[in-house]
Order: sequence, then structure tokens, then C-alpha cells
Amino acid sequence: MSYSKKRIEYNNKWPNEVIIFSAQKAFLELLNDKGIINILRPIKLPLIENYEFQRLLSFKIDIYEQLPNRPDIGFDLAWRTFEAYSTYIAKKSNWSVSKTWKITNKISEDFFINQYNNNSELNSAFKELTKAVPLQATEYLIKKLFEEESSAIKSQQRQITDRVKDCIGNELFDAIEKKYGDLNADTQRRAGMLLQILLSGREIELEEKKYQLSQLQIIKLLINGILYTYRNERFHGDAFSPFKSSMTKIKTYAHSYYLLISTYFFISQLIYKDYPNLIELSEIAKSLNENTVRYNLVFEKHIKK
Repeated sequence: MSYSKKRIEYNNKWPNEVIIFSAQKAFLELLNDKGIINILRPIKLPLIENYEFQRLLSFKIDIYEQLPNRPDIGFDLAWRTFEAYSTYIAKKSNWSVSKTWKITNKISEDFFINQYNNNSELNSAFKELTKAVPLQATEYLIKKLFEEESSAIKSQQRQITDRVKDCIGNELFDAIEKKYGDLNADTQRRAGMLLQILLSGREIELEEKKYQLSQLQIIKLLINGILYTYRNERFHGDAFSPFKSSMTKIKTYAHSYYLLISTYFFISQLIYKDYPNLIELSEIAKSLNENTVRYNLVFEKHIKK
């Protein structure tokens, strides 16, 4: 049955019959083979009755209802929570910045990097997370940066470009564009692999010059490059549903799940920032690292694809 027909069948037979697409079946079988019910495990929280916290928590627990089948929708909800929580902290702190990406930059500069510097377990958990970034995610960012304007939403492409330049600097961005900007399947893949190396904290050589991102640059690139770009396309409806397509593969799940566990990582850091006396940062670090361990166990053969 063609996927066009399958989608029509899904629409016409729901809710009396729910059609399982082949990639979903393969993914559920993979989870079962690995002995895992769900990749994401929440951090444990004490009772916090503050209204704003409970409001944000209501979005956060919505995530769990989308799993394990729809990590992309789980990510949408996680990003909404992260964005709302970041804005709440900015207002609470009387910051003058109002643009979301400027707020997340300041949060990265004022809170996230300091948490890593002051807690070795959290720092180690974050490094393991960045080492696990799948090629699907980095290739996706490269595609959105350098694809022809005729096949992209021009204004959004400009926003993505501006954010990535802010993260890694104009010089490195220009060097990547010079070498890989003439986009085809090969250059997209090689540029994606380059970003994997940079996000892992390792040094690269490009155009006879060496580059290595600081940890703060890595945080910003993950948030305002990798995460924002995926969120942006989904928000503007510039794509097929990722799990109702003939192109869906296990690596499609790896992509969405990585964005989900990364966003959840940052949400957890915001919770600690707000309630440092009620939660142990080391305990948060252990839980977040377990998410990465489960992710790697499930997708170990698909991260480099």
C-alpha cells in the first residue's frame, strides 16, 4: 500500500482502527529488544506549590503522554515549557532583553555554564549529551542554513543563520559556508559530521585554521542552532509529519528523541536554578545522564547515519 493511500486509510478508519506505520512498528520492536519502555525518565521533584511553577509543570507533564511514539510532539511541548520558563525567569530577574533567543543566551551565560563549572557530575552529564548528537540533527541544521532560498522560508532561514553566527562566530561560520555551502548530499553529510565534532568539544581544522568551541558556545549552538531550527520548521508547518512518511527511519526517531532529552536537560537546570535549596543538582545530573545512556543504548547504530 502506498503511503498516500495509507494516510487516507488512517484518516478514514480512525478511531475505529489505528493503522501502525512500518517505522513505528520497527521502533517499538527496537525498544522491546533493548528492554526499554521509555527513553525519557523524569527527574524527581519535591512538592512545590508555587502557582507559576505548577503552571509550567503542567506543560512539562504533557510531554509524557506523547511517549514513546511521538517524541516530536514531546519536543514541541518541552520547547514550549523551556521557552515559557526562560521568559518567566527573565521577567522575575527584571532583565531588559525580550527576544527569546537573547533570553536563552543570557540564561546560558548567567546560569547554565556556572552550574557546569560548579558541579562535575552535571558537567560530565552535559558532555555525554553533546557527544551523542546524531548526524541527522546536525545535517538538518546544515540543510536549513545553506539550502536554496526557493525551497526554504527565506525570513526564517535568515533568523537561523543569525543565531548560528552568534553562537560560533562569523569567522567559523564563513569558513564552513565556504567549504560546504554549495550544498549536495555529500557536502551536507560532511558538514554535519563537522558539527558533530564541534559539539563534542573537539578541535577541527578548516581553511588551514584550527577551531574549537568553548562550552558556552556549545550550549548556545545546541539551544539556538540545533533545537531552535527544528522547532522553527515545525512551528511554521514547513514539513511532513516526520512519522507519517515513507522516508521515516529509526534515525528519524533518534533525531526527535535527542532534541527532546536535550530540551528536558535544560528545563531541569532551570528548575534547579529556581529551587536550589529543594533539589540536589547531583541527583538531577544522574537522572539526566541516565536519559543519555538509554538514548545511546537504543540508537547506538543510528547516531552516525
